[in-house]
Amino acid sequence: MKGLVAAVSDAVPGGCRSPSCDKEGCTLLVGIAKVKRVLVDLDCPDLHIPHGRKRCDYVFVGEKNTKAKNTKAWVVPIELKSGRFDAAEVIAQLQGGAETVEAWLPDDGAFQFVPVLAHGRDLRIKQRNELRSHTVHLCGQTRRVALVRCDGRLKDALDDR
Repeated sequence: MKGLVAAVSDAVPGGCRSPSCDKEGCTLLVGIAKVKRVLVDLDCPDLHIPHGRKRCDYVFVGEKNTKAKNTKAWVVPIELKSGRFDAAEVIAQLQGGAETVEAWLPDDGAFQFVPVLAHGRDLRIKQRNELRSHTVHLCGQTRRVALVRCDGRLKDALDDR
């Protein structure tokens, strides 16, 4: 059985893999100890995603072997927003990222799905409520968006799940 990271790495052109997660003044630290990972920049032209299709900034796929000889895995669409944003647009972008990564995942892969918004500003109550009232779907999993501040750690969003 091929792992999630290997499957996604094989499906994505090398130039679309990114060592870091940062755009437009917002950075998310994605390094997690003992986690094998691939970070895909969904704005990479080599992915041939149609121009008008909604998509988030990155997709993180990670795997960690646990003491019980099991593998813990995550698929994480990530949207970065340093300034103002529309919550409905963020949901659409994360959903587009989930739909893109679904084609790269093996049928037998088990994982936790965690859509993430890294934001730079304090959220208005209306934005927070709108984000909480909508969900993102991937492979039968439905999740609310996890919130992390710009310059925060992805690990914080994964620990909460």
